[in-house]
Amino acid sequence: MSLEQFFADPANVAEKQSLPVLRALTERYADEKPFAGLKVALGYLLVRNSMIVFEAVWRGGAEIVIADAFASPATAPVLADLARYDVPVYSVEQAVEQTDLYMDINCVLGRVKAPAAAVEITRTGVHHYEQIACPVVSADNCRAKKIEGFFGTGNSFGRAWNQLRPGDSLAGKRSVQFGYGKIGRGVAFQIRKAGMAVTVVDPSPAARAKAEADGFVALDFEAVPALQKALGQADVIISVTSIPDIHSASEVPAAWFRANRPVLVNLGAQDEFGADFADAEILGGREIPLNFHLAQPTLNRYVDPPLAAHVLALETLVQQRADLENGIHPLPPEMDAWLLQTWRASWPDEDLTGIGEELGL
Repeated sequence: MSLEQFFADPANVAEKQSLPVLRALTERYADEKPFAGLKVALGYLLVRNSMIVFEAVWRGGAEIVIADAFASPATAPVLADLARYDVPVYSVEQAVEQTDLYMDINCVLGRVKAPAAAVEITRTGVHHYEQIACPVVSADNCRAKKIEGFFGTGNSFGRAWNQLRPGDSLAGKRSVQFGYGKIGRGVAFQIRKAGMAVTVVDPSPAARAKAEADGFVALDFEAVPALQKALGQADVIISVTSIPDIHSASEVPAAWFRANRPVLVNLGAQDEFGADFADAEILGGREIPLNFHLAQPTLNRYVDPPLAAHVLALETLVQQRADLENGIHPLPPEMDAWLLQTWRASWPDEDLTGIGEELGL
Protein backbone atom coordinates (compact mmCIF):
# COMPACT_ATOMS: atom_id res chain seq x y z
CA MET A 1 0.00 0.00 0.00
CA SER A 2 1.05 3.64 -0.24
CA LEU A 3 0.43 7.29 0.51
CA GLU A 4 -1.40 7.53 -2.81
CA GLN A 5 -3.90 4.93 -1.61
CA PHE A 6 -4.09 6.48 1.86
CA PHE A 7 -4.97 9.92 0.53
CA ALA A 8 -7.55 8.32 -1.80
CA ASP A 9 -9.30 6.71 1.18
CA PRO A 10 -12.95 7.91 1.29
CA ALA A 11 -12.47 9.45 4.74
CA ASN A 12 -9.65 11.68 3.49
CA VAL A 13 -11.44 12.54 0.25
CA ALA A 14 -14.53 13.59 2.22
CA GLU A 15 -12.41 15.66 4.62
CA LYS A 16 -10.82 17.56 1.75
CA GLN A 17 -14.24 18.67 0.52
CA SER A 18 -14.75 20.70 3.71
CA LEU A 19 -11.35 22.41 3.36
CA PRO A 20 -11.69 24.50 0.19
CA VAL A 21 -8.61 26.67 0.79
CA LEU A 22 -6.32 23.70 1.36
CA ARG A 23 -7.96 21.90 -1.55
CA ALA A 24 -7.08 24.76 -3.88
CA LEU A 25 -3.45 24.64 -2.74
CA THR A 26 -3.30 20.87 -3.15
CA GLU A 27 -4.56 21.11 -6.72
CA ARG A 28 -2.01 23.83 -7.59
CA TYR A 29 0.87 21.97 -5.98
CA ALA A 30 0.02 18.77 -7.84
CA ASP A 31 0.82 20.68 -11.04
CA GLU A 32 3.69 22.90 -9.89
CA LYS A 33 5.62 20.54 -7.54
CA PRO A 34 7.20 23.38 -5.51
CA PHE A 35 8.59 20.96 -2.89
CA ALA A 36 10.26 18.50 -5.23
CA GLY A 37 13.43 17.08 -3.71
CA LEU A 38 12.59 18.13 -0.15
CA LYS A 39 12.18 15.87 2.88
CA VAL A 40 9.92 17.45 5.48
CA ALA A 41 9.15 16.37 9.05
CA LEU A 42 5.56 17.08 10.07
CA GLY A 43 4.89 17.74 13.77
CA TYR A 44 1.09 17.67 13.80
CA LEU A 45 -1.79 16.35 15.85
CA LEU A 46 -2.75 13.33 13.77
CA VAL A 47 -6.41 14.08 13.10
CA ARG A 48 -8.21 13.98 9.80
CA ASN A 49 -7.75 17.57 8.63
CA SER A 50 -4.01 17.29 9.27
CA MET A 51 -3.94 14.61 6.59
CA ILE A 52 -5.02 17.18 4.00
CA VAL A 53 -2.04 19.35 4.98
CA PHE A 54 0.17 16.30 4.53
CA GLU A 55 -1.37 15.62 1.13
CA ALA A 56 -0.74 19.18 -0.03
CA VAL A 57 2.96 18.91 0.87
CA TRP A 58 3.25 15.44 -0.64
CA ARG A 59 1.41 16.39 -3.85
CA GLY A 60 3.86 19.27 -4.05
CA GLY A 61 6.69 16.77 -4.45
CA ALA A 62 8.07 16.43 -0.92
CA GLU A 63 8.96 13.25 0.89
CA ILE A 64 7.08 13.50 4.19
CA VAL A 65 8.09 12.18 7.62
CA ILE A 66 5.05 11.89 9.88
CA ALA A 67 5.66 12.33 13.61
CA ASP A 68 3.22 11.23 16.29
CA ALA A 69 3.78 14.57 17.99
CA PHE A 70 0.78 15.04 20.30
CA ALA A 71 -0.86 12.42 22.51
CA SER A 72 -4.64 12.54 22.20
CA PRO A 73 -7.51 10.07 22.11
CA ALA A 74 -8.66 11.89 18.97
CA THR A 75 -5.76 10.49 16.92
CA ALA A 76 -6.80 6.83 17.14
CA PRO A 77 -8.84 6.64 13.89
CA VAL A 78 -6.14 8.28 11.77
CA LEU A 79 -3.36 6.23 13.32
CA ALA A 80 -5.35 3.09 12.53
CA ASP A 81 -5.78 4.17 8.91
CA LEU A 82 -2.09 5.03 8.53
CA ALA A 83 -1.20 1.57 9.84
CA ARG A 84 -3.75 -0.08 7.53
CA TYR A 85 -2.09 1.56 4.51
CA ASP A 86 1.42 0.78 5.80
CA VAL A 87 2.30 4.47 6.09
CA PRO A 88 5.10 4.80 8.67
CA VAL A 89 4.60 7.04 11.71
CA TYR A 90 7.60 7.98 13.83
CA SER A 91 8.22 9.31 17.29
CA VAL A 92 9.36 12.92 17.42
CA GLU A 93 12.87 11.75 18.24
CA GLN A 94 12.92 9.46 15.20
CA ALA A 95 11.42 12.06 12.86
CA VAL A 96 13.97 14.79 13.57
CA GLU A 97 16.84 12.40 12.83
CA GLN A 98 15.58 11.92 9.27
CA THR A 99 15.52 15.52 8.09
CA ASP A 100 16.37 19.03 9.25
CA LEU A 101 13.39 20.77 7.61
CA TYR A 102 10.30 21.00 9.82
CA MET A 103 6.65 21.92 9.55
CA ASP A 104 6.21 22.47 13.26
CA ILE A 105 3.42 23.14 15.74
CA ASN A 106 4.34 24.45 19.18
CA CYS A 107 8.02 23.81 18.27
CA VAL A 108 7.44 20.19 19.22
CA LEU A 109 10.13 19.09 16.74
CA GLY A 110 12.49 22.02 17.21
CA ARG A 111 12.72 21.54 20.95
CA VAL A 112 14.11 18.03 20.40
CA LYS A 113 16.64 18.95 17.70
CA ALA A 114 17.33 22.29 16.07
CA PRO A 115 16.50 22.29 12.34
CA ALA A 116 18.23 23.93 9.42
CA ALA A 117 14.94 25.73 8.74
CA ALA A 118 11.32 25.50 9.83
CA VAL A 119 7.83 26.86 9.45
CA GLU A 120 5.68 27.42 12.55
CA ILE A 121 2.02 28.24 13.15
CA THR A 122 1.66 28.88 16.91
CA ARG A 123 2.67 31.80 19.13
CA THR A 124 4.19 29.43 21.69
CA GLY A 125 6.24 27.78 18.96
CA VAL A 126 7.49 31.12 17.66
CA HIS A 127 8.66 32.03 21.17
CA HIS A 128 10.73 28.84 21.25
CA TYR A 129 12.10 29.37 17.75
CA GLU A 130 13.28 32.85 18.69
CA GLN A 131 15.96 31.04 20.71
CA ILE A 132 17.04 28.74 17.85
CA ALA A 133 19.52 29.91 15.22
CA CYS A 134 17.70 29.08 11.99
CA PRO A 135 15.36 30.79 9.51
CA VAL A 136 11.70 30.32 10.41
CA VAL A 137 8.69 31.44 8.38
CA SER A 138 5.81 31.99 10.78
CA ALA A 139 2.13 31.98 9.89
CA ASP A 140 1.22 32.98 13.45
CA ASN A 141 0.70 36.68 12.83
CA CYS A 142 -1.05 36.52 9.47
CA ARG A 143 -4.61 37.88 9.32
CA ALA A 144 -5.93 34.53 8.10
CA LYS A 145 -5.00 32.94 11.44
CA LYS A 146 -7.34 35.37 13.17
CA ILE A 147 -10.23 33.37 11.70
CA GLU A 148 -9.24 30.32 13.69
CA GLY A 149 -8.39 32.39 16.76
CA PHE A 150 -11.63 34.33 16.79
CA PHE A 151 -14.07 31.56 15.86
CA GLY A 152 -12.31 28.24 16.25
CA THR A 153 -11.08 27.89 19.83
CA GLY A 154 -14.19 29.43 21.39
CA ASN A 155 -16.40 27.13 19.34
CA SER A 156 -14.27 24.11 20.23
CA PHE A 157 -14.33 25.03 23.93
CA GLY A 158 -18.11 24.71 23.89
CA ARG A 159 -18.02 21.42 21.99
CA ALA A 160 -15.32 19.93 24.24
CA TRP A 161 -17.19 21.07 27.35
CA ASN A 162 -20.32 19.30 26.13
CA GLN A 163 -18.31 16.17 25.37
CA LEU A 164 -16.59 16.00 28.77
CA ARG A 165 -19.45 17.45 30.86
CA PRO A 166 -22.62 16.37 29.06
CA GLY A 167 -25.78 17.99 30.33
CA ASP A 168 -23.89 20.77 32.17
CA SER A 169 -24.97 23.90 30.31
CA LEU A 170 -22.63 26.87 30.01
CA ALA A 171 -25.57 29.29 30.00
CA GLY A 172 -25.67 31.34 33.19
CA LYS A 173 -22.19 30.36 34.37
CA ARG A 174 -19.68 32.97 35.49
CA SER A 175 -16.26 32.81 33.86
CA VAL A 176 -12.91 34.39 34.59
CA GLN A 177 -10.70 34.24 31.51
CA PHE A 178 -6.97 34.89 31.63
CA GLY A 179 -5.71 36.24 28.33
CA TYR A 180 -7.25 38.58 25.75
CA GLY A 181 -4.98 38.10 22.78
CA LYS A 182 -6.20 37.12 19.36
CA ILE A 183 -7.39 33.71 20.59
CA GLY A 184 -8.60 34.89 24.00
CA ARG A 185 -10.70 37.61 22.42
CA GLY A 186 -12.45 35.09 20.23
CA VAL A 187 -13.04 32.73 23.15
CA ALA A 188 -14.61 35.55 25.16
CA PHE A 189 -16.94 36.48 22.29
CA GLN A 190 -17.98 32.89 21.68
CA ILE A 191 -18.64 31.94 25.30
CA ARG A 192 -20.62 35.14 25.82
CA LYS A 193 -22.80 33.99 22.92
CA ALA A 194 -23.26 30.73 24.87
CA GLY A 195 -24.73 32.72 27.78
CA MET A 196 -21.71 33.02 30.08
CA ALA A 197 -20.82 36.13 32.07
CA VAL A 198 -17.17 36.83 31.26
CA THR A 199 -14.53 38.70 33.25
CA VAL A 200 -11.26 39.15 31.36
CA VAL A 201 -7.85 39.26 33.08
CA ASP A 202 -4.84 40.54 31.17
CA PRO A 203 -1.67 42.43 32.21
CA SER A 204 -1.73 44.56 29.06
CA PRO A 205 -3.51 47.93 29.39
CA ALA A 206 -4.21 47.85 25.65
CA ALA A 207 -5.78 44.39 25.88
CA ARG A 208 -7.92 45.46 28.86
CA ALA A 209 -9.06 48.57 27.03
CA LYS A 210 -10.00 46.43 24.04
CA ALA A 211 -11.92 44.03 26.29
CA GLU A 212 -13.83 46.87 27.91
CA ALA A 213 -14.64 48.35 24.51
CA ASP A 214 -15.96 44.92 23.54
CA GLY A 215 -18.28 44.97 26.56
CA PHE A 216 -16.38 42.81 29.06
CA VAL A 217 -15.28 43.51 32.62
CA ALA A 218 -11.48 43.66 32.49
CA LEU A 219 -8.98 43.29 35.35
CA ASP A 220 -5.21 43.48 35.64
CA PHE A 221 -3.30 40.29 36.44
CA GLU A 222 -2.39 41.30 40.00
CA ALA A 223 -3.18 39.82 43.42
CA VAL A 224 -5.75 42.49 44.28
CA PRO A 225 -9.18 42.27 45.94
CA ALA A 226 -11.06 42.75 42.66
CA LEU A 227 -9.42 39.66 41.17
CA GLN A 228 -9.92 37.67 44.37
CA LYS A 229 -13.63 38.53 44.31
CA ALA A 230 -14.00 37.58 40.63
CA LEU A 231 -12.23 34.25 41.14
CA GLY A 232 -14.30 33.59 44.25
CA GLN A 233 -17.49 33.86 42.20
CA ALA A 234 -16.29 31.96 39.12
CA ASP A 235 -17.84 28.72 37.95
CA VAL A 236 -15.24 28.30 35.22
CA ILE A 237 -11.68 29.66 35.02
CA ILE A 238 -10.16 29.63 31.54
CA SER A 239 -6.50 30.17 30.71
CA VAL A 240 -5.55 31.20 27.19
CA THR A 241 -2.38 33.27 27.68
CA SER A 242 0.11 31.14 25.65
CA ILE A 243 2.46 31.24 28.67
CA PRO A 244 3.25 27.83 30.25
CA ASP A 245 2.97 27.58 34.08
CA ILE A 246 1.85 31.20 34.34
CA HIS A 247 -0.51 30.65 37.26
CA SER A 248 1.91 28.72 39.45
CA ALA A 249 4.57 31.36 38.71
CA SER A 250 2.33 34.35 39.46
CA GLU A 251 1.69 36.08 42.80
CA VAL A 252 -2.01 35.22 42.66
CA PRO A 253 -2.55 32.53 45.34
CA ALA A 254 -3.72 29.15 44.08
CA ALA A 255 -6.29 29.20 46.89
CA TRP A 256 -8.08 32.08 45.16
CA PHE A 257 -8.65 29.83 42.13
CA ARG A 258 -10.23 27.16 44.33
CA ALA A 259 -12.52 29.36 46.40
CA ASN A 260 -15.72 28.53 44.51
CA ARG A 261 -14.52 25.06 43.40
CA PRO A 262 -14.64 26.09 39.73
CA VAL A 263 -13.78 24.04 36.68
CA LEU A 264 -10.29 24.94 35.42
CA VAL A 265 -9.82 24.94 31.65
CA ASN A 266 -6.51 25.10 29.80
CA LEU A 267 -6.82 26.33 26.22
CA GLY A 268 -3.09 26.95 25.81
CA ALA A 269 -0.83 24.73 23.75
CA GLN A 270 0.98 23.81 26.99
CA ASP A 271 -0.13 23.55 30.62
CA GLU A 272 -0.71 27.11 31.83
CA PHE A 273 -1.73 26.22 35.39
CA GLY A 274 1.48 24.54 36.50
CA ALA A 275 2.59 22.48 39.46
CA ASP A 276 0.46 24.30 42.05
CA PHE A 277 -2.64 22.70 40.53
CA ALA A 278 -3.50 19.01 40.48
CA ASP A 279 -4.15 17.32 37.17
CA ALA A 280 -7.63 16.34 38.37
CA GLU A 281 -8.54 20.00 38.85
CA ILE A 282 -8.10 20.75 35.13
CA LEU A 283 -10.88 19.65 32.80
CA GLY A 284 -9.42 16.92 30.60
CA GLY A 285 -6.07 17.08 32.42
CA ARG A 286 -2.96 19.17 31.88
CA GLU A 287 -1.31 17.16 29.12
CA ILE A 288 -3.28 18.57 26.18
CA PRO A 289 -5.44 21.65 25.64
CA LEU A 290 -9.16 21.06 26.09
CA ASN A 291 -10.05 21.13 22.40
CA PHE A 292 -7.55 18.34 21.63
CA HIS A 293 -10.03 15.94 23.23
CA LEU A 294 -12.24 16.43 20.18
CA ALA A 295 -12.01 14.33 17.04
CA GLN A 296 -12.16 17.67 15.22
CA PRO A 297 -10.35 20.12 17.54
CA THR A 298 -11.39 23.06 15.36
CA LEU A 299 -14.18 23.05 12.79
CA ASN A 300 -12.77 22.87 9.30
CA ARG A 301 -14.36 26.12 8.18
CA TYR A 302 -12.23 27.94 10.79
CA VAL A 303 -9.03 25.91 10.69
CA ASP A 304 -8.80 25.79 6.88
CA PRO A 305 -7.13 29.23 6.47
CA PRO A 306 -4.37 28.77 9.10
CA LEU A 307 -3.63 25.22 7.95
CA ALA A 308 -3.26 26.57 4.43
CA ALA A 309 -1.15 29.43 5.80
CA HIS A 310 1.23 26.90 7.32
CA VAL A 311 1.65 25.24 3.92
CA LEU A 312 2.14 28.62 2.24
CA ALA A 313 4.82 29.35 4.84
CA LEU A 314 6.67 26.28 3.57
CA GLU A 315 6.29 27.54 0.00
CA THR A 316 7.69 30.91 1.13
CA LEU A 317 10.61 29.23 2.86
CA VAL A 318 11.45 27.30 -0.30
CA GLN A 319 11.11 30.35 -2.55
CA GLN A 320 13.16 32.68 -0.33
CA ARG A 321 15.53 30.24 1.39
CA ALA A 322 18.67 31.74 -0.10
CA ASP A 323 17.77 35.21 1.19
CA LEU A 324 16.39 34.36 4.64
CA GLU A 325 18.58 35.10 7.63
CA ASN A 326 18.21 33.33 10.95
CA GLY A 327 15.15 34.55 12.82
CA ILE A 328 11.39 34.80 12.39
CA HIS A 329 9.93 35.90 9.05
CA PRO A 330 6.26 36.64 8.28
CA LEU A 331 4.00 35.18 5.65
CA PRO A 332 3.99 37.51 2.60
CA PRO A 333 0.95 39.83 2.62
CA GLU A 334 -0.18 38.77 -0.85
CA MET A 335 -0.47 35.16 0.36
CA ASP A 336 -2.41 36.32 3.41
CA ALA A 337 -4.80 38.28 1.20
CA TRP A 338 -5.37 35.26 -1.05
CA LEU A 339 -6.22 33.13 2.00
CA LEU A 340 -8.80 35.63 3.25
CA GLN A 341 -10.44 36.10 -0.12
CA THR A 342 -10.61 32.37 -0.82
CA TRP A 343 -12.06 31.63 2.62
CA ARG A 344 -14.69 34.35 2.38
CA ALA A 345 -15.77 33.16 -1.05
CA SER A 346 -16.34 29.71 0.47
CA TRP A 347 -18.20 30.96 3.58
CA PRO A 348 -19.97 34.17 2.48
CA ASP A 349 -22.61 34.00 5.23
CA GLU A 350 -20.27 33.78 8.25
CA ASP A 351 -21.12 36.51 10.80
CA LEU A 352 -17.98 38.66 11.04
CA THR A 353 -19.18 40.84 13.91
CA GLY A 354 -16.15 41.74 16.01
CA ILE A 355 -13.59 40.54 13.48
CA GLY A 356 -14.56 41.78 10.01
CA GLU A 357 -12.65 45.06 10.24
CA GLU A 358 -9.44 43.31 11.34
CA LEU A 359 -9.72 40.91 8.43
CA GLY A 360 -10.47 43.66 5.95
CA LEU A 361 -13.60 41.79 4.88
